[in-house]
Amino acid sequence: MKKHAFVLPLVLGLTASAYAGDSYSAKSSKEVIPPPPSCHLQWFLGASGGYLTDAEEEMYHLQFGVEKVCPDRSCTHALYLELGYTELDESYAFDFTDSIIDIDMDTEIIPLTLNYKYECNLTGNLNWYIGAGAGIAFVDTDLSAEGQSEGFDDEVFYAQGFAGLVYNFSESFEIFGGARYIYMDDPDLTGLSEFDDDASIDGDVLVELGVRFNF
Repeated sequence: MKKHAFVLPLVLGLTASAYAGDSYSAKSSKEVIPPPPSCHLQWFLGASGGYLTDAEEEMYHLQFGVEKVCPDRSCTHALYLELGYTELDESYAFDFTDSIIDIDMDTEIIPLTLNYKYECNLTGNLNWYIGAGAGIAFVDTDLSAEGQSEGFDDEVFYAQGFAGLVYNFSESFEIFGGARYIYMDDPDLTGLSEFDDDASIDGDVLVELGVRFNF
């Protein structure tokens, strides 16, 4: 009787230990799934210089904006403001009955646009991008002839589409190159409408190279 009284508690204790071990093992075998990487906003500053193929003039841009970056995705979305500058110089010779009059036209075009850019990885550190933007262009035109001059100012609609390649040297520095197609309304040169088209870069293509700093 004493022997049975000793064995029964022992068996019950071992059984309880076995169940406890199985419960702990089951808990430890569950796979822990880490949360997906979170997206973040990355601010950037950029600058570029290029050549207008039709107007045959240089054009420069400054950029400031923000890009949405997700570590688990190969593409990003960016919104940014851009300020541009170019200057057009034209000369005309009008043949009157008794003389030839030379007219010089100097035009400054300063576009301010809000742009969207979609960028994806191509291979390694090389990305491709495409985008579009719209805004207004401030146009300042001066016409001069025989020592006299007249100025005209106007604000017109301005839009652009662009595409190109980006090479990332690091997380904070990259270079890009591409092309833009420009749409721009003609400014109003009151009383001199024959010069309106020459004070615009509508339909021109800009080939450019630039740098961008991310922070």
